[in-house]
Amino acid sequence: MTGIPSAFSPIQLHNRLNRPVWIGFKLTQRGKRQLVILTAGEEGAAKLSKNFETFVGQIVREFKLDPEQTDFVELRQDKRDSEAGEHSWFRWHAHWVGTAPMECKADPVTSEAARSYLEDALTRNTAAA
Repeated sequence: MTGIPSAFSPIQLHNRLNRPVWIGFKLTQRGKRQLVILTAGEEGAAKLSKNFETFVGQIVREFKLDPEQTDFVELRQDKRDSEAGEHSWFRWHAHWVGTAPMECKADPVTSEAARSYLEDALTRNTAAA
Protein backbone atom coordinates (compact mmCIF):
# COMPACT_ATOMS: atom_id res chain seq x y z
CA MET A 1 0.00 0.00 0.00
CA THR A 2 2.98 2.29 -0.29
CA GLY A 3 2.76 5.50 -2.21
CA ILE A 4 -1.03 5.87 -2.15
CA PRO A 5 -1.87 9.53 -1.38
CA SER A 6 -3.98 10.19 1.71
CA ALA A 7 -6.87 11.56 -0.40
CA PHE A 8 -7.49 7.99 -1.62
CA SER A 9 -8.95 4.97 0.14
CA PRO A 10 -6.83 1.87 -0.36
CA ILE A 11 -8.76 -0.94 -2.00
CA GLN A 12 -7.53 -4.45 -2.68
CA LEU A 13 -8.23 -5.82 -6.16
CA HIS A 14 -6.80 -8.66 -8.23
CA ASN A 15 -4.57 -7.82 -11.18
CA ARG A 16 -4.67 -9.60 -14.56
CA LEU A 17 -2.46 -12.36 -13.11
CA ASN A 18 -5.04 -12.83 -10.31
CA ARG A 19 -2.63 -11.51 -7.67
CA PRO A 20 -4.03 -9.28 -4.92
CA VAL A 21 -2.77 -5.69 -5.16
CA TRP A 22 -3.63 -2.41 -3.46
CA ILE A 23 -4.65 0.66 -5.41
CA GLY A 24 -5.90 4.09 -4.36
CA PHE A 25 -9.61 4.63 -4.95
CA LYS A 26 -11.92 7.64 -4.68
CA LEU A 27 -15.57 7.74 -5.74
CA THR A 28 -17.42 11.04 -6.06
CA GLN A 29 -20.71 12.03 -7.62
CA ARG A 30 -21.88 15.07 -9.58
CA GLY A 31 -25.53 14.95 -10.51
CA LYS A 32 -26.27 11.51 -11.98
CA ARG A 33 -22.65 10.90 -13.03
CA GLN A 34 -20.07 9.11 -10.92
CA LEU A 35 -16.36 9.90 -11.00
CA VAL A 36 -13.92 7.15 -10.03
CA ILE A 37 -10.35 8.32 -9.46
CA LEU A 38 -7.67 5.63 -9.25
CA THR A 39 -3.95 5.59 -8.56
CA ALA A 40 -1.48 2.72 -8.45
CA GLY A 41 0.83 4.22 -5.87
CA GLU A 42 4.28 2.65 -6.02
CA GLU A 43 3.23 -0.98 -6.40
CA GLY A 44 4.35 -2.20 -9.82
CA ALA A 45 1.86 -5.10 -9.91
CA ALA A 46 -0.97 -2.56 -9.60
CA LYS A 47 -0.04 -0.64 -12.76
CA LEU A 48 -3.32 0.62 -14.21
CA SER A 49 -2.24 0.70 -17.84
CA LYS A 50 -1.84 -3.09 -17.79
CA ASN A 51 -4.75 -3.87 -15.48
CA PHE A 52 -7.43 -1.28 -16.21
CA GLU A 53 -9.96 -3.73 -17.67
CA THR A 54 -9.51 -6.12 -14.76
CA PHE A 55 -9.66 -3.43 -12.07
CA VAL A 56 -12.66 -1.44 -13.30
CA GLY A 57 -14.65 -4.58 -13.99
CA GLN A 58 -14.19 -5.49 -10.32
CA ILE A 59 -15.03 -1.94 -9.19
CA VAL A 60 -18.20 -1.73 -11.31
CA ARG A 61 -19.45 -5.06 -9.95
CA GLU A 62 -18.44 -4.41 -6.32
CA PHE A 63 -19.97 -0.91 -6.08
CA LYS A 64 -22.87 -1.68 -8.45
CA LEU A 65 -21.98 1.25 -10.72
CA ASP A 66 -23.58 1.97 -14.08
CA PRO A 67 -20.55 2.07 -16.42
CA GLU A 68 -22.41 4.36 -18.84
CA GLN A 69 -22.83 6.92 -16.03
CA THR A 70 -19.31 6.58 -14.63
CA ASP A 71 -16.10 8.35 -15.63
CA PHE A 72 -12.76 6.72 -14.79
CA VAL A 73 -9.69 8.89 -14.23
CA GLU A 74 -6.18 7.88 -13.25
CA LEU A 75 -3.69 9.92 -11.26
CA ARG A 76 -0.14 8.94 -12.19
CA GLN A 77 2.54 10.14 -9.83
CA ASP A 78 5.93 11.01 -11.24
CA LYS A 79 8.18 8.63 -9.33
CA ARG A 80 11.26 10.75 -10.02
CA ASP A 81 9.66 13.78 -8.38
CA SER A 82 7.07 12.31 -6.00
CA GLU A 83 8.13 14.57 -3.13
CA ALA A 84 7.36 17.63 -5.24
CA GLY A 85 3.88 16.27 -5.93
CA GLU A 86 4.32 16.03 -9.70
CA HIS A 87 1.60 14.00 -11.35
CA SER A 88 -0.41 13.54 -14.52
CA TRP A 89 -4.10 12.86 -15.11
CA PHE A 90 -5.50 10.34 -17.63
CA ARG A 91 -9.12 9.82 -18.57
CA TRP A 92 -9.94 6.23 -19.42
CA HIS A 93 -12.43 5.24 -22.13
CA ALA A 94 -13.94 1.81 -22.64
CA HIS A 95 -16.62 0.12 -24.68
CA TRP A 96 -18.82 -1.68 -22.15
CA VAL A 97 -20.49 -5.04 -22.64
CA GLY A 98 -22.54 -5.36 -19.47
CA THR A 99 -20.01 -4.91 -16.67
CA ALA A 100 -17.04 -5.93 -18.82
CA PRO A 101 -14.88 -3.15 -20.28
CA MET A 102 -13.46 -3.70 -23.77
CA GLU A 103 -11.13 -1.71 -26.04
CA CYS A 104 -9.80 0.43 -23.19
CA LYS A 105 -7.54 3.42 -23.76
CA ALA A 106 -6.35 6.40 -21.77
CA ASP A 107 -6.00 9.99 -22.92
CA PRO A 108 -4.00 12.60 -21.01
CA VAL A 109 -6.04 15.37 -19.42
CA THR A 110 -4.43 18.54 -20.75
CA SER A 111 -7.09 21.20 -20.17
CA GLU A 112 -6.29 23.39 -17.15
CA ALA A 113 -10.01 23.60 -16.31
CA ALA A 114 -10.34 19.80 -16.33
CA ARG A 115 -7.16 19.35 -14.29
CA SER A 116 -8.39 21.92 -11.77
CA TYR A 117 -11.76 20.12 -11.53
CA LEU A 118 -10.00 16.80 -10.89
CA GLU A 119 -7.72 18.32 -8.24
CA ASP A 120 -10.81 19.73 -6.53
CA ALA A 121 -12.67 16.41 -6.77
CA LEU A 122 -9.67 14.64 -5.26
CA THR A 123 -9.51 16.93 -2.22
CA ARG A 124 -13.28 17.08 -1.56
CA ASN A 125 -14.39 14.96 1.36
CA THR A 126 -17.69 13.92 -0.18
CA ALA A 127 -17.95 10.43 -1.57
CA ALA A 128 -20.74 8.60 -3.34
CA ALA A 129 -20.17 5.26 -1.67
